Amino acid sequence: MIARAVECAKQNDIAVVFAGLTDLYESEGFDRQHMRMPENQLVLIDRICDVCKNVVVVLHNGSPVEMPFKDKVSSILEMYLGGQAVGGAACDLLFGKVNPSGKLAETFPVRLADNPSYLSFPGEKDDVRYREGIFVGYRYYDFKDIQPLFPFGHGLSYTTFEYSDIKLSTNAFSADEELTVSVVVKNTGKTDGKEVVQLYVSDKNSSVIRPVRELKGFEKVSLKAGESKKVMFKLNKRAFAFYCEPAHDWIVEEGDFEISIGSSSRDIRLTADVFVSSNDRIPSEFTVNSPLGDIAADPNGRKLFGEIIENINKDMKEAQPEGSMGAAGDLMVDAMLREMPIRAILSFTGDAIMSYDELVRMIDRLNEMNNK
Repeated sequence: MIARAVECAKQNDIAVVFAGLTDLYESEGFDRQHMRMPENQLVLIDRICDVCKNVVVVLHNGSPVEMPFKDKVSSILEMYLGGQAVGGAACDLLFGKVNPSGKLAETFPVRLADNPSYLSFPGEKDDVRYREGIFVGYRYYDFKDIQPLFPFGHGLSYTTFEYSDIKLSTNAFSADEELTVSVVVKNTGKTDGKEVVQLYVSDKNSSVIRPVRELKGFEKVSLKAGESKKVMFKLNKRAFAFYCEPAHDWIVEEGDFEISIGSSSRDIRLTADVFVSSNDRIPSEFTVNSPLGDIAADPNGRKLFGEIIENINKDMKEAQPEGSMGAAGDLMVDAMLREMPIRAILSFTGDAIMSYDELVRMIDRLNEMNNK
């Protein structure tokens, strides 16, 4: 059958290969063990590419697959599992009767090992631990700076789109208010089409670990060839918030945020900054194991422990043999102090300054001051 397909491809300028996953490779009744396509299909695509310069692969699969043929073929049409009328839909798209305008609602990794759940799924026995946390999909790939096969939100078209004139209703506002974002999108090609405009938000100075950017809105706009339209987004507090476990609520940290507009999570076209004011605060939860650097960075922490930390810093630097390490030694001491748990000050001061119980009371006092 492969030989017959190759012979047919030799006689034509364009070869279309329909491929994907069979019921043996994916189903609702079992988990996939890998992301590979059937080996005979991969051999078929390679053999066709050897004899035909213009090869189109049409995929029928319910979830991402590895694509070792990506750079060998002219284009890939992802049809997923389109249902009863999928054949007619594929023909309409291939022959240009309809302009493809879909976007990927998931990231396609290059290989299974790139997946954020790779180390924890399928788990051991009947225990599967959800370890990705907030870093699911594109959030993981962006934070780890891993290049995916196809990014979240990706999707090509028979036309092109230009983004311009991003505008914010204000450059500074309260988290309890609403922000309006607008952008102009133009169809710069010769074919009518639709574009999915995506808005992402980034916290530029977060005190907690957050994704590089988070999708907070998307709008699909239909544009005739040469036509332009303004696309509007309205963002409320939740667009800038994260869930704070100590507060048992969604909170917004006051500071600068970046608004990004793009055609995918990796194709950002426009950005704008906005300052968000907020009265939300992360409840203070300092303990005897909190690093000295964290406490020293806290205003109330500096009031309570600043003098003690400075004295320890001074004593540690003076304890170095004269001329032994110089400026490098000072940097090493500074780094050690930043990472040292606050309870370690007892090793330097002993009961001469405070006892363990007194240290605990000071930390409790610090948490009280911060949580007023």
